[in-house]
Amino acid sequence: MRPRTGSDAVDAILFAAHRIRIAADTALREHGLSLPSHKLLRALADGDRSMREISQVLHVSPRTVTDMIDTLEGRGLVARCAHATDRRVTLLRLTEAGARELAAASTGAERVAASAISGLDAGEQRTLQSLLERVCASADRPPRSRGNARSAVAD
Repeated sequence: MRPRTGSDAVDAILFAAHRIRIAADTALREHGLSLPSHKLLRALADGDRSMREISQVLHVSPRTVTDMIDTLEGRGLVARCAHATDRRVTLLRLTEAGARELAAASTGAERVAASAISGLDAGEQRTLQSLLERVCASADRPPRSRGNARSAVAD
């Protein structure tokens, strides 16, 4: 069922994102990963990161990161290690097993992403991306008061 926010455009964005997220999560579960754990492994593929950095990248609480790391570390996909110069910081590192699992799981997630936009040609995909980036930028700004708001139809 589609969300009902009062804006057909916002409802369509939320519904599409939900459908894509569910399909990606289903594909990743075949590898024992969730979408957030896949994002965590992808973030570590670029190099070691602190728990705080991962929390910021994933937009989740540090406690949630700890729970995720406990699970992934138990499976041998991630390792905790000491920071070279700051002993207060624990770094997270993708293990070789984690890199292999990430590569295998990413194939399914990439197929889902490609399928989600397969009905759009390259130009339409660029337009969609541009429009969604504008939506994100607008969403980051404080809402305008009712008297100042422009009509969505006028835009």
